[in-house]
Amino acid sequence: MAKTFTIKSLADGQLPAAKGTLYTCPGSIEAIIKTITFVNTDASARNVNLYLKPSGSVSRRIIPKDMELGAAYSLIFDDELTLEAGDLIEGDASLVNVVDYTISGVEES
Repeated sequence: MAKTFTIKSLADGQLPAAKGTLYTCPGSIEAIIKTITFVNTDASARNVNLYLKPSGSVSRRIIPKDMELGAAYSLIFDDELTLEAGDLIEGDASLVNVVDYTISGVEES
């Protein structure tokens, strides 16, 4: 059976102040994360965290702990990540609703 590949924006929003789910790979889908972009919209520097949580496992950091993102700066994480159904991308910031994020990639079904 032929596979279908869809290039898309997988998720977007603002980081929570406590670790939260940013993207969940849907059932019977595989995904490749191509870029995750953070933009600090605040007038002060903020710390950000990013995690990969394989289905049924524990969260693992994929950037250094409490990475500082300067006021009005962006961070682009462009290491490709492969996800299976149920895998999560999680994140948080030192203050809620001031760091925007977008996740772009490819879903295969």
